Amino acid sequence: MNNLVILYNPYYQSDVIEQHLKVLIDKETVAFGKIKSKIKVVENEFLDELNEIYAFTNDSKYLQLFLTDYSSLFVAKVTEVTSADMSHLAPSYYKDKELEVEQWFVIKDIRELVRNDFESVRDNYLANFTTPNFRNHTYAIYGNSYVYPLIVDMKHETDYFANQDKNDRYYPNVYKSKEFLEIKDNLVKYSFGSQYVNFMHPDTMNNIISAEIEYQKNCTNPLYDFSSVIVKYSKTMEQEIYIFTKYLFQYLSQYENKIFKITYNVQGHEYLTKDLFNNKSNLGAYKFLLRHELIQDCLERYCSKQLKFYISKSVPYYINVIQDIRNETVHGRAPSFEEVRTLREKVIGVCCESMILEIVKIRTKELSQKIN
Repeated sequence: MNNLVILYNPYYQSDVIEQHLKVLIDKETVAFGKIKSKIKVVENEFLDELNEIYAFTNDSKYLQLFLTDYSSLFVAKVTEVTSADMSHLAPSYYKDKELEVEQWFVIKDIRELVRNDFESVRDNYLANFTTPNFRNHTYAIYGNSYVYPLIVDMKHETDYFANQDKNDRYYPNVYKSKEFLEIKDNLVKYSFGSQYVNFMHPDTMNNIISAEIEYQKNCTNPLYDFSSVIVKYSKTMEQEIYIFTKYLFQYLSQYENKIFKITYNVQGHEYLTKDLFNNKSNLGAYKFLLRHELIQDCLERYCSKQLKFYISKSVPYYINVIQDIRNETVHGRAPSFEEVRTLREKVIGVCCESMILEIVKIRTKELSQKIN
């Protein structure tokens, strides 16, 4: 996955992102132009590397373009980079102001990561970037000599458009409602903490907030069917456990490569553990694999007692909690309010540790730091 950062300057246009969103919504594609500075005349000494990235960018090998003014941060799915005139796919201000564009980035989708929060951009996102052309140092806001577009890697790599259905798009919901932002702010402050939100799967917060909005609107209605809330929690836990399992197997494989040859069965099809790194499975498969004799032996030899207990006991317990409620819902019985409330408390952490937060903490603090 290739990642680039570009600073967008409100000097050229005060509502840069909004203007591009209008075109994207209208045409399902928008071109973002890297404007040639009239003041700073510095050649980008890494053009060869950039051109190589551009040449290999297409629909199936998109690059992630992070757009920021340091106050807000967006990530765009770029499927083409070209120097040909793409102003017909761009907001009109490029032509109206006679702006000189160095390169056009053709965008098919865009996600909002942070809005109007400099500290969050700096501490939770830019701090996750390293700069391969600058000795792999962490991205520095102050005192840098960067020329944009800037090539970056991520300490904790995130594909913000992974497993995206061809009909799904994030851009219609880039600017969230006031209600959405207020709930997100409360969850970050009181449940998850800003330092861990960035390490969650990109859809986790969206699913939890969406579930929370539905829950709060209907929690006093004894006849309401909360099945969709259960589905959102289930998908979220399934995704986070999947990421956790990949990190665990990557860590343990450093000591025992046979882990990748463990077989498991899903709906009559047989897979190897190594297949997990390309294809997400289901909760039952993760529970089976975590209890496998070889995995348990590796946990005994290469993990602390606390980590072994968490993997052997806590994670399967969380899977059971999700499965028991979800399976009843799938088979046609609407979940009871008590079941929904119990699951909500465990997911977001009401009077207990959040299952989501706990699994993200252990993945980032215990596992990722041990992987070579």
